[in-house]
Amino acid sequence: MHPTNEPALDRRSFLKLGVVGSSVLASAGIIGSLQGCSSHTVENDTHTGTITLSFLREKDAIILSAVAPAVLKGNFPTDPAARQTALDQLLVDIDDFILHTTAQTQKQVHELFDLLYLAPFRVMVAGLWPSWQEANDKDVTEFLEGWQTSRFNMLRQGYVLLTQLPSLMYYDQPANWTDDIYPGPPQHIPS
Repeated sequence: MHPTNEPALDRRSFLKLGVVGSSVLASAGIIGSLQGCSSHTVENDTHTGTITLSFLREKDAIILSAVAPAVLKGNFPTDPAARQTALDQLLVDIDDFILHTTAQTQKQVHELFDLLYLAPFRVMVAGLWPSWQEANDKDVTEFLEGWQTSRFNMLRQGYVLLTQLPSLMYYDQPANWTDDIYPGPPQHIPS
C-alpha cells in the first residue's frame, strides 16, 4: 500500500541542479559582457549615414531600422529613397525623445537593445535567426507577435517599447498624417 518508488529528485540532485543552474547563469552573464552587453563600452555619438545620433548607438539604430518599417507597415514609404529619408528622420526623433527621458529609462532602453543585438539572445528569446540587417518584415513581424502574446511580462514590455516608440515618433510629424489614417482635428463649425 505504500509507494515504493523513491522521489526522482532527492536532496543531492536538487543541490547539483542548483549549482549547474547558477553556473549557467554566471556563464551567460560573462558571455554577455564579452559580447558588448555593457553599454558603457560603446561611444554615445553615433554617425549613421548622414545623421548624427546622440543617444542611440549604431546597433540600436540597426535594430530600429529593422523594426520600424514592420511596425508602420502600410504607412511607411516603399520608395527606397523616401523610405531612407523617413527612417533617418524617425531615428533622429526617437533619439531626441529618449535623450530627454530619465536616466533609468535610458539605461533600460540600452539594456533592451544590447540584449536584442546579442545573437544568442536574439535567436533563443526573440526567435529571429537572421541578423537585424538581414531580417525581412515577415521575420520582424513574427518576432513582434511572439513578444506581444508572450506569457512573460518583460517580453510584452519590450514589445510595447519596440512598437509604440516608432509609432509615436512617426505620427508626431504632421507630414505623416494622411487622410485615411488621421483626417486631422475636427473643424469648428460656428452655430
